[in-house]
Amino acid sequence: MALYDNKYWLLSHIRNSFISTDDTGMCELIMAGEEGVRKHLKQSLDLYPDDEDSEDEDDLSHESYDLQLDTDFPIRYRSNTAARLEKLEQVRKKTSRMKHVKWETNNSELSQEQVDDLFVRKEPVVSEVKQSLFSKTFKQYRMMPSNPFIEFAKFDGSGQVNLQTKKYRIFLTMLPEHQRNYPMNICCIGSAKVSELIGLILLKCSTMYEDYHWKPVTTYGLYITEEDGEVDRDLPCLDARENISKFGFHCLGLVEHTDPTKYVSFDTSESVIIMRSPFNTSDKKSKDISKSDQEKQITTDLHLMDVHKRAMEAPLYKSYKVYMITKMRAKTEIHLGISGEKIEIDPVQKNSKFVLVKQKPINHDMDMIAWCETVDVKSNRTIFRIIYSQNFGSSSAPESVSTFSPTLQTSASFKSYDFEAEHETAEEIVYKISLILELRSSDTRKEYLAAQERRYYKKKALI
Repeated sequence: MALYDNKYWLLSHIRNSFISTDDTGMCELIMAGEEGVRKHLKQSLDLYPDDEDSEDEDDLSHESYDLQLDTDFPIRYRSNTAARLEKLEQVRKKTSRMKHVKWETNNSELSQEQVDDLFVRKEPVVSEVKQSLFSKTFKQYRMMPSNPFIEFAKFDGSGQVNLQTKKYRIFLTMLPEHQRNYPMNICCIGSAKVSELIGLILLKCSTMYEDYHWKPVTTYGLYITEEDGEVDRDLPCLDARENISKFGFHCLGLVEHTDPTKYVSFDTSESVIIMRSPFNTSDKKSKDISKSDQEKQITTDLHLMDVHKRAMEAPLYKSYKVYMITKMRAKTEIHLGISGEKIEIDPVQKNSKFVLVKQKPINHDMDMIAWCETVDVKSNRTIFRIIYSQNFGSSSAPESVSTFSPTLQTSASFKSYDFEAEHETAEEIVYKISLILELRSSDTRKEYLAAQERRYYKKKALI
């Protein structure tokens, strides 16, 4: 406790303990004065003062070595008076830019003309609504009659992406001669019926040939047509209720019917549609027809329908199980596949190891086939022959694949295959191939018929 008797220690203790908490700085100012008294007393008691002592050490003697004063030491905040003076200065600058005008009432009244000159009335500007050319055209022709065939526009296949489409060349037989020779290209969806395809054709025709008067859809029919525009008059028109994808013809003719469609009913609750041919317009029957004539007419029409059905199904693929006769007169069981595009010969696989002739599969394009005919008729079997040519295209199997290649005696460019099957199967195959060849009329067939004709005249000349 003896240290408390030293007044200088007490001053140092107060300085180091309380000055750091004095925000006003008054305590530090008072303590700094005591330091001068202490220095004076020390110099008076020291007999040999040191002149070399730096003044800096004396100046820092009143400071504490435990407290390090730096830039982070809290700074005194501004007083409220300074902040208020700054706000007053800002208000004065704003008011200096304002101009005060005193409003005084004018005792002299102005005339109406002066008032109108001072306050001129402005007319409101009405912005004109712009219309596109399509809107003007639509309003102009709004009362025009609609196309009666517009409902068939949904069957148009042009522009379709994910739907199966079919393309046809349509010959318009009712137009003048200089227009009917140029076919119209029509693309429809594969699920459309024949009547819907006719409606789509009439929709296209109504926009291209506006001068012609087009009748309803039931008045027209589609017929099989050659590539040159000649309509096949031997076959009836396509059934309007059938799907168009069922028929494999790409050239069709649109024919206008003169007589309406007739329906004949039988006792078996079945109805048959009989449509009179539009080409035989010369023979007109009287209204009073006897029953015998009606039965004959019905029989003839049914026969025509059967022929028409077989002609429509001819291009469809069908496989037959027949026997192929090789050069050594051996018989090999095969599957004969016939379609409108090609003929396939596929041997039947057998497990027997002792096979005299090993037959490999062969494909021939239908354009290579020249003729098909019946060669021999036996008691229970019929032999028929398919004649083909290798000058037009190439088959999928080489000539050396088969161990037999009998050459046709009439021409070195034609070869043939001989097959044996039952009577009904052979007749169906011959009729199917002959009908396909007649519809396609390939160059191979034309060359074969020309060679046969030359051979006939050559024999006749020798006789």
